[in-house]
Amino acid sequence: MNLVQTLRQRSELQPGVPALIEPGLSGDASLSYSGLNRLVDYLSFDLREKDLQCGDRILIAIPPSQEMYGYLLAALQIGAIPILCDRTSRGDEFVTWIDALEPKGCIISRRSWVAARFDGVVKSIPTKIFVGRVRPEARWLRLGKLGTIEECPGDSPALIFLVHEPPDQVSFRVWSQEQLQESIQLLISQLKLKAGEIDLCASSLNLLANLAAGLTSMIPARFGRSLGRQVEKFKPTRIAAESSLVRDLLHKPVSPLHKVFITDAPLEQKEIDYFADCVQRANIELIFYGDLPLASISLSEYQRKDNATLIGSFHSSVEARVSSYKEPGPLEDKHKGSSTGALADKIGQLLIRGPFLPHRQSLAEFLQEGFSALRSSGSEWWSTGVFGYFDEQSQFWITERLPDSTRQYPQKEITGPDADQTDNPVP
Repeated sequence: MNLVQTLRQRSELQPGVPALIEPGLSGDASLSYSGLNRLVDYLSFDLREKDLQCGDRILIAIPPSQEMYGYLLAALQIGAIPILCDRTSRGDEFVTWIDALEPKGCIISRRSWVAARFDGVVKSIPTKIFVGRVRPEARWLRLGKLGTIEECPGDSPALIFLVHEPPDQVSFRVWSQEQLQESIQLLISQLKLKAGEIDLCASSLNLLANLAAGLTSMIPARFGRSLGRQVEKFKPTRIAAESSLVRDLLHKPVSPLHKVFITDAPLEQKEIDYFADCVQRANIELIFYGDLPLASISLSEYQRKDNATLIGSFHSSVEARVSSYKEPGPLEDKHKGSSTGALADKIGQLLIRGPFLPHRQSLAEFLQEGFSALRSSGSEWWSTGVFGYFDEQSQFWITERLPDSTRQYPQKEITGPDADQTDNPVP
């Protein structure tokens, strides 16, 4: 099922409930679920009229807004593949990626960072849509009918994120239709999303989950003082964001936020000490692995032992293992007990896999394979770059590398009691 179908269902269940709240200089604009549905229909017609079709890649390079999310959903509705960008990407890497992806269309404003810094890239894209304010609702109503939702194969690409990853490189993550659906359901489950709540929404993936669950999403103001006034006015009950943003919102003795998910765990001890003073007025959970939670732990259960930090147990849909430092070194059984003296043999790099994880590709891999070889990431192991070990309760502790970890070891998939016997290399 196309993800946008869930928006249709929500607009029927709760047509008048606000779906998006956007701050503005002239006041805050609220868009109901039925209004958002009409906006998406209008924009999907607009995209089709500009000859953008199922399977076309569309670069969306405007700041979070009602119109940005409207175009994101409209692209999903017609089966196109939206490309979302991390603004911290290096300019040369960004240009290289866009040249390789060859988007057929782009959605930008004349003052956007893409239009200002990458004029050559924009000129090479055949279809350019310059946006302004959201169209008046009366114009959407003149359509008189619903836009068609394109049904796409489950393994076809659905969404692309261009992300900046250390050390200073851009890679992309692409979700298939099935993986996007599973990611949304994972977020609904692990972030405990319930219809009727107001979420100060800090990511595009989280917003899609909010719409599927029936929440009201507040698009954060870009400036601290405006954000504070926005929170005081609308009183959002929850947020899932990085610690820096959460810290700014919880600095007052009274805050409407009582469900807080911090997405950049593990945190430094001084950050933990600060948030520990806030637990009387907010339920705080630490999320490991950002927008796609692999593990979570409440602040009250947070622990440190020497240089190791507990991040909790992985969710049921996540397979996790550690690669060993020993050469050739089979995987240590994560369910075995260990003494302190044997701990060094259990520490290794964390490898993960799951059906919801998007496909990750470097530029070289993409140029060789493109999207024709897009495989289900449920069968691929991801190298996270994080080191640690599993304890007797199958909880994972992040730790520092061992002193001899600078030695070069062969990167090969390491078999274990619950692993497939394959010869695929570790990514």
